[in-house]
Amino acid sequence: MNHPLRRFALGLYVLWLLATVLLVLGKYTPFPTVAGVHSAVVVGAAVLTVGGAGRLARDGYRRYVA
Repeated sequence: MNHPLRRFALGLYVLWLLATVLLVLGKYTPFPTVAGVHSAVVVGAAVLTVGGAGRLARDGYRRYVA
C-alpha cells in the first residue's frame, strides 16, 4: 500500500464512505442535510461500479486464459 495512487484511491474511498454516512444521517435523522452529498455518493458509486466491473473483466479474462 505504498503506491501514491493506491493511497489516493483509498482516501477517495474513505471520503465516499463519509459522504454516504452523511447522506443517511441527513435522510433519517434530524441531522442537517449537506449540499452536494447526494451527488458525491452517486458519482462515487458509479466510479466504484465501473472500476469493479473493469477489474472483474480483466481478472476473469486472465483466469479464463490461464
